[in-house]
Amino acid sequence: MRNWERAVGRAIGIGVGAVAVGAAGLLAGGTALARRVVTPELTAAEPVTVTRISRDGERVLVWLTGHHAELPGQYSLLFDRGHGHARLGPVAQQGVDGTAREVLQVDRGSLTPGLRGRLTGWWYSDPEALGLSCERITYPTELGDAEAWVLRPRRAKRGRWAVHVHGRGALPEETLRGVPPLARAGVSSLVISYRNDPGAPGGEFGRYGVGVAESRDVDAALAEVRRRGAERVTLFGWSMGGTAVLRSATTGPYAALIDGLILDSPAVDWPALLRHQAAGVPVPRPFAEVGIELLQRGLVKAGEPGGIDFPSLSPERVAEALQVPTLIHASRGDTFVPSAGAEELAAARPELVQLRLQREGEHVRLWNTDPESWERATEQFVRALPRPAWRGELPTPPVRLD
Repeated sequence: MRNWERAVGRAIGIGVGAVAVGAAGLLAGGTALARRVVTPELTAAEPVTVTRISRDGERVLVWLTGHHAELPGQYSLLFDRGHGHARLGPVAQQGVDGTAREVLQVDRGSLTPGLRGRLTGWWYSDPEALGLSCERITYPTELGDAEAWVLRPRRAKRGRWAVHVHGRGALPEETLRGVPPLARAGVSSLVISYRNDPGAPGGEFGRYGVGVAESRDVDAALAEVRRRGAERVTLFGWSMGGTAVLRSATTGPYAALIDGLILDSPAVDWPALLRHQAAGVPVPRPFAEVGIELLQRGLVKAGEPGGIDFPSLSPERVAEALQVPTLIHASRGDTFVPSAGAEELAAARPELVQLRLQREGEHVRLWNTDPESWERATEQFVRALPRPAWRGELPTPPVRLD
């Protein structure tokens, strides 16, 4: 117990004697919080209920109650454990039956009163819905093959690629909103799955590495597009995928290949993020400090062997290492990953970072509040990216033996 007490004492800045009495409770709370952060959820929550279906002239309205039912913007409703998918417009009415949205399209399943689901920022239910040339492939990672989609525009520019990386607990479909503006700029896209996804190998201990371990899958994706003729690559990361692409762009073996980064709701400051999420549970702040310490020391197993290097996951350290132009979509209305980390990164490197800060828009749902503006800014950024100044010889990716 004395070792645990010392860990707790160091984490919250008090002596062993003061923490001894409450050590068991602090350790239990900190451990639970740490495990929750790095453990994939087996099934997605379905906190939204369809209360009724109605008509308003030519429009079909679905009435919803539950978490995020009233968010501004257009969203997908995933229901029937993900087997059903409908695209819903902005809030049309509100009343005793909840929030009404127009049903724009039902791609799978049937909307009926009483069903449960979740509103998500995803808009496209599969890559073929984009109308681009689509190839479903696997790419080799250090843990085994992972599924991915190759999406090519009709007028693809030679050697220009992007790799799209989704966030924690999401699926590759989350990133498909980012493909069209890049395709209009002539950029081919590789949309990847990574460790712990349904289409990829399990991670170390079956857990996440908060973007650090996942960055090695991004490196593997960069090797894949390099084998396919990429001469420059834009990395596009969402939430924890933002952490992964920042890591790959600053410390990865293919960093010289990267011409720019696009980040949506990125997790830039993990210690601050964990403290924020602990406060939202709510639990006492010391639980968060203990959880951070346990993950950093590897006392709670995560997807990164030896523990997670949290000091490197701060805006200051990321700013020091950043070398390429970066566009960040962030929102002051993000209650899951506060925009403060992105704002600090932009303030530290104004010559490289373009921050598009919105007043409203929940986590990874910024496209949904104003898709035209979001896509216009993204396309303009990609078109303006200069060719990367290669820093030495580009590494040759290993030959794939199929």
